[in-house]
Amino acid sequence: MRVATDVSPLELAEYQRAARLVLRHPLITAGYPDRTALPLARKWVRQLRADFAEVLGYTLVSTGETIRLRRVQDTLDTTRPALTRAGRPFDRRRYAHLVLTLSALGRCGGQIALSELADAVAAEAGRIDGLGMDTGRKADRDAFVDAVAWLEARGALRMADGSAAEWVNDPERAEALYDIDREIVAAVYAPSRVLQHLSSVTELLDGTDRDGPAQGINAQRRHGARRARRLVLEHPVVYYADVDPGLRGQLRSAALTEDLERLTGLAVERRAEGVALVNTGGRLTDITFPGTGTVAQAALLLCARIAGYLERNRARVEHLPAATAGTSLGGAAAAASGAHALRVAGPGRSGRGRRRLQREPPLDPGWCARTADTRGSARRRGRAAHGRGR
Repeated sequence: MRVATDVSPLELAEYQRAARLVLRHPLITAGYPDRTALPLARKWVRQLRADFAEVLGYTLVSTGETIRLRRVQDTLDTTRPALTRAGRPFDRRRYAHLVLTLSALGRCGGQIALSELADAVAAEAGRIDGLGMDTGRKADRDAFVDAVAWLEARGALRMADGSAAEWVNDPERAEALYDIDREIVAAVYAPSRVLQHLSSVTELLDGTDRDGPAQGINAQRRHGARRARRLVLEHPVVYYADVDPGLRGQLRSAALTEDLERLTGLAVERRAEGVALVNTGGRLTDITFPGTGTVAQAALLLCARIAGYLERNRARVEHLPAATAGTSLGGAAAAASGAHALRVAGPGRSGRGRRRLQREPPLDPGWCARTADTRGSARRRGRAAHGRGR
């Protein structure tokens, strides 16, 4: 047992909750993501630091009022962007404003006015070809304040007076004053490489040369094991077909399952085509399934009808080769011409719960269309009847 070696069985659940908290929120402060997070993470910081380093190759940095997890990046990932005040992903302009705002705050004292900070960022943006920032344009002020609000949510800035929203609408009459937490500002800016030495974004990624072939086969094997654990932890599903042969062996190892389950408290599921870390309680994910909205609910209703159709026609099931990630990504096109439904085994750890993922015969696209139309008509009739009853 290599994970949580000094954690008693009675405290293991709390330790795993702290591990999930740090993994979900790489920056923890006195107020972010909430006031209970920092005391919990700080209680287990020593054990977490050792386990993250050994199992994942991550670095956990703890200061007086912050805990910062420095991840190792194996691939460029666009699925977890910073979000604006309206909940939309940052665009390139907002990311640039965020970085320039951090740079300006690093040269400031304990307080700064929003207009003064905007002028400093605009001066730096004007030196960058294709960027620029005109505080006279509302669109530019909106993008800038989105970056400021992102820092404010994490405690790097605290509103002392005024209103940023009013400044966006009328910068001539409104103002906002911020207190600067320099410790959090320093924690937010934590690149894994010295940026001055890099010539491209891809050089931020981890590489096998960090351990180096000169360090021998053991170092390379350790690097591969950490990379395999990171893949399973950071992605919903890892397909064997998408990784090189060396990683496939690491993904199938019993040590990977034991380490990740003991670290996170989640279950590692193995299927014919790959590995998944199952998060049934939503304790680690930032995106829930099923989601909300008309499309998500319609998809669930259709899945239920497809499952019933397949259950009634079990004798016609034809076992086909396991799906690859490429096949799965082509699901949208397949749905238009008659999708292949997946029958997934239950979450149990033995017997039926461990059956492999199986491919079913193609569904008749006309049946799918009739099913969706029938369910929609029934819903409309139900609403009409409910209205008449009132």
